[in-house]
Amino acid sequence: MLGQRQISICGGVLLLALGCTEDGAGEDVSEFGDEAIDGDAGETDGTDGTDGTDGTDGTDGTDGGDTTTGDGCDSTSPYMGGWEIGCCQNEPIPSAWYPGGVGPNSVIPDWTFIDQFGDSVRVRDFCHEAIYFDYAAMWCGACQVHAPELQALYTQYKDRGLLSLTYMSQDINSGPATQADVEAWASTYAITGIVAYSSLQDVWYPFGVDQGGGSFSISLPGTMLLAPGGVIAKIGIPTIAEIELVLPPAE
Repeated sequence: MLGQRQISICGGVLLLALGCTEDGAGEDVSEFGDEAIDGDAGETDGTDGTDGTDGTDGTDGTDGGDTTTGDGCDSTSPYMGGWEIGCCQNEPIPSAWYPGGVGPNSVIPDWTFIDQFGDSVRVRDFCHEAIYFDYAAMWCGACQVHAPELQALYTQYKDRGLLSLTYMSQDINSGPATQADVEAWASTYAITGIVAYSSLQDVWYPFGVDQGGGSFSISLPGTMLLAPGGVIAKIGIPTIAEIELVLPPAE
């Protein structure tokens, strides 16, 4: 089991930080007020186009394709990173996504990020896989320690259907992350999974801890394990057993 290492954010995570307080053993905790949660409540593209969910019409026009694994359809990757895409991208996505209301069994929105190669990556393209989602910042020491651990897990389980996705929220000065930041992170830690950033305002929701009065704190690294379909299986660092549960059985 990987150990939990956390550093709390003090500054902002592409949102307005309304101050920092001391919480526990010297950890700085940002509080996000009403201004911070009035942003984009989640992209819900993909609610149309459910063809292929019954296995009779594949999303690429093939008949009888398996729409959940990429088998029987064109799963050729459009990405420079080479990550295989699935055929379930256009299945409907529930729209309930708000601070304090996200947890296990929630389905992530239809996010599109920019990855380390400059590609616009639609996370829903990987709906057929489990995803280890890592919410990080360039300045975060604990995130730096966690990066090679995550890469090791990805290397071990990628052939079983696990994808790693590191979302870079801030640069070294607590400003918004940039293309240069995700390129540097991927290079420094030899990451072969996805490293990405965006200007979306709702990616932090799973990691926000309600402090009352409309304020939320976030500790880094923020981690969650997504089962196929973008369903949250675990918020927090998963155990090996929990990862195994969301993957197909080993052959």
